[in-house]
Amino acid sequence: MTVSETVSDALGEPVDALPPLSDAIDTDGLDAVMTGDSSHDVTVAFSYAGMTVFVYDDSTVYVCPERIHEDGPTDARV
Repeated sequence: MTVSETVSDALGEPVDALPPLSDAIDTDGLDAVMTGDSSHDVTVAFSYAGMTVFVYDDSTVYVCPERIHEDGPTDARV
């Protein structure tokens, strides 16, 4: 599952309703640092569509709201 798909799922909105991911982060740069090399412990965090996104080198994507909404926090992990 991609970053956009994870955020979409957490927000309950279609992916095409989200802003372009490239507005939040250099996607080529993100791909470059996420090598999948288990000898490096890499985590990238950034804001996107009102969510804080954490991308781990093992391809795990974790998202949480930048602030708590009235109906409570929404976390999603893949």
